[in-house]
Amino acid sequence: MSVDSALIVRKAALPTVAQLTADIGETGVAMLFPADFALDRNVEGWVPVTVDGEPSGFNYGVQLLAEIDPAELPPGAAEAGDTVLAFGGQGTLSAETVTLIHEVMGRRYGAWLLIEDELLPPEDSWGPGAALDDIHVNRRGSLAKRAGDVEAYVARHFPHAARDSHAKTKELLKQLIVPILIFAALGGFYLWSQLQ
Repeated sequence: MSVDSALIVRKAALPTVAQLTADIGETGVAMLFPADFALDRNVEGWVPVTVDGEPSGFNYGVQLLAEIDPAELPPGAAEAGDTVLAFGGQGTLSAETVTLIHEVMGRRYGAWLLIEDELLPPEDSWGPGAALDDIHVNRRGSLAKRAGDVEAYVARHFPHAARDSHAKTKELLKQLIVPILIFAALGGFYLWSQLQ
């Protein structure tokens, strides 16, 4: 499972990683970022993090909003901030990790969520000092446990359908039929031209 999302923020309001770690700690989750990671530094790659002792992470990139074609952004993006923080979750635990960062950044730092061309503003009551301890209301256990619960739910309700061998063979023949016909036609034209 791959999940892509972004936050639009004001670069001047970005917290340090130490502050973000402390904020996330208020939710009851211990998240450890790499020592050289900074929210305002473009990584354009994987950021490994540890969540409650479990290895996790996400793809991360930073881009100034002014560098993006306005036609590619939803209305209101310019009012939301000046910097885009792009996240790419890989797998269920990674997606849970990104979601928690989004929630904390939205509540404490006024980050707007951008997902699939939809821009979602933070609530009016959020901002510096906003409570974070209720983020886990109605959610039980660590992020790893919740990720496992999601995977178990998907496996239970959407079981992987095994493909029979005849279907695999049929699919392979469908992929080969056009190249074989083209090759046969070209070979026929060649032979015909040689017989002339």
